[in-house]
Amino acid sequence: MQAFDVMHAKAGESVFISGGTGSLGAMAIPVAKSLGLHVYTNGSGSNEERVRQLGAERFIDYKKEHYVDVLSNIDHVLDTVGDRELPNEFKVLKEGGSLVSLRGMPNGRFAKRSGMPAWKRLLFSIAGRKYDRMAAAKGQTYDFLFVHEDGRQLEAIGRLFDKDHPLETSIDTVYTLEQVNEALAKVKQGKSKGKTIIAIGQ
Repeated sequence: MQAFDVMHAKAGESVFISGGTGSLGAMAIPVAKSLGLHVYTNGSGSNEERVRQLGAERFIDYKKEHYVDVLSNIDHVLDTVGDRELPNEFKVLKEGGSLVSLRGMPNGRFAKRSGMPAWKRLLFSIAGRKYDRMAAAKGQTYDFLFVHEDGRQLEAIGRLFDKDHPLETSIDTVYTLEQVNEALAKVKQGKSKGKTIIAIGQ
């Protein structure tokens, strides 16, 4: 929700959620859909049916085609991968579009939005200059997002989803406390289809 607020995303616009088959995508896709956005994502083909059920209109199997070759003129991009994919994500973004990254480098816009003093804004402007330049080439914007607690946004989520239309969390595997090392190994391995849960006291 914070990412879509930073984007100023509006109903009818499009968003590409990179690597949307993981646990973040499982939350971001239905939120984006509930806001009236056209949602596109990519990942392993084994996850296609699941993310389509969550609300993705288009799924790109990265083993069969690259999203850069099939997407263009996208209004917004939610980056969950970071540095290695940002140049490609800017390519599919329309002129004047917005990219919000959860894994990239903080920049001056982030520092200003966070209310940091001028000297910190300058430091972050220097640190994030590479991405700001990528964005400036087509009049796009780049924002880094450090997620924080926000009661207003939680209330907004509550209004979007109710008991008849719940926001469901995708769960990959549930472990007992005694299996904590297996759970950590699972998370380190990646490629999860949802959250890894440790059940305590069962």
